[in-house]
Amino acid sequence: MHAPDLPGDSVADRLKAARKLKGVTQLQLAQRANFSASLVKKVEQGSKPPSAAFVAGAARVLGIRVATLYGTRTSEVLDEPSRESAGVAELRSALDAYDDPRPEGNPLTLDAITARLAVISEKAQALRNADMLAELPNLLHHLYVLVGQPGRAGELARAALHDAYRMSATAAGQFRQADIAAIASERHIQLAPATGDPLRVAISAYHRSTRCLQHGDYRNGLRLLDRARQHVADGPDDRAVAIQLDLRSAVLAARAGDTTEADGYLSEARAFSEEFAPPAAPYYNVDASSTNIVVHWCAAPVENYNGAEAVRRASTVTVVDPRRPERVGHHHIDMARAWMLHGDRGRTLDELNAARRVAPNVTRHHPSVAETVHALAMSERRTTDSLAGFAQWAGIQL
Repeated sequence: MHAPDLPGDSVADRLKAARKLKGVTQLQLAQRANFSASLVKKVEQGSKPPSAAFVAGAARVLGIRVATLYGTRTSEVLDEPSRESAGVAELRSALDAYDDPRPEGNPLTLDAITARLAVISEKAQALRNADMLAELPNLLHHLYVLVGQPGRAGELARAALHDAYRMSATAAGQFRQADIAAIASERHIQLAPATGDPLRVAISAYHRSTRCLQHGDYRNGLRLLDRARQHVADGPDDRAVAIQLDLRSAVLAARAGDTTEADGYLSEARAFSEEFAPPAAPYYNVDASSTNIVVHWCAAPVENYNGAEAVRRASTVTVVDPRRPERVGHHHIDMARAWMLHGDRGRTLDELNAARRVAPNVTRHHPSVAETVHALAMSERRTTDSLAGFAQWAGIQL
C-alpha cells in the first residue's frame, strides 16, 4: 500500500515524485543527502535497490516520512474483523489503562506472570505474533496492580512490566501499528530506571536507538548507545547486553558510511562472545547469539552497496538456526540485496525464496524485499514465471 499523495509502486517512483514536488534536482538531492549523483539516478531508474540509509537520507532531505517513501502507512489499521484486529484493539486499550487496571480472572502472582512472559517470548521468536497479541493485554492489567508494591517486590514487578512493554512494542510493530509501538516504547524507556536493574536502562536505550535508524540520525544514535554503556558492567548478562549494543552500533556506523567503525563494533561483539560465552538471551529481546553476530557481520557491507564483500562473508559461514527464524530470514533478505548488487539475478531470487521459507511473514512485509524484486524486474528483459510468482505471493505489483 502506498501513500496516496505519492503515486507509484516502488521507492523509485515515489522518490521521483517527492523530489519533483519539492523542486529538488537529482544532483541537489545527492549533495544534500551526501550520496553520489550516480546512486540517486540508479535508484530512481530502479536499477539499484535503495538501502535503508539511502531511504532515510532522502526522506530527511525531502521532509517526508521514511514510511512514505516505502509506501507504508504508519497508522495502518487492520480493517477486517479477525483475531489479530481484536488483539490490536485490546493491546491499545490495555496500554491506556495503566492507571485504571481491570485484570480478568483470579489475581496472578508475579511468578505466574513471569512464567507467561517467558512463553510469550518463545512465541515471539517463533514469529507467532497473533498469539503474543492474545496474551499481553491481560498480563499488563495484572502487572499494573503489582507495580505499586513497596521495596523489592515493586521493583521486580516493574521489571516484569518493562519486559511486557517491550514485548508489546514488538507485537505492535509486527502488525504495523506504529502508534501503539511508540506508546509501549516510551513506557519501557521511562520505567527502566525504576526497576532496580541498570542493564534495563541500557536495553531501553538500544530500543530507543531504533528511532535514530529510522530517521537517519546515525551519529546521535551512536552517542546514545555510548551513554548506555555506562550502565553495563562485566558480568555474564552485562556482556550479552554489550554485544547487543555493539551490533546496533555496527548498523548505525555502517549506515553513517564508516565501514571501519562498523567492523570494529562487530569484532568487539565477536570477541565478547568467544571469550566470555555470555548467555545468548538473558533478557527478552536481547539476542547475543553467534547467529545474530554473523547475520550482522554479513549484512554490514550491504549498507554501503558492497555486495561483493557481503557475498564473500556469507560464503564463509552457514546461517541455520531453527530457534531464530526471524534472524535467519533477515539474513537471506540481506543476501538477496547483496547478490542483486553483485549482479547475480538467479542467486537473488534464490535468497528471496529462502527467506520466504524460513520467515514468510517477515519476508512479505520487509520493505527492502519489494525494492529488490522491482530491481530484479527492471534488470530482466522479461519477467520470469518464478519472479512473477514470488511477487504475487508477496503482494508486489510489477
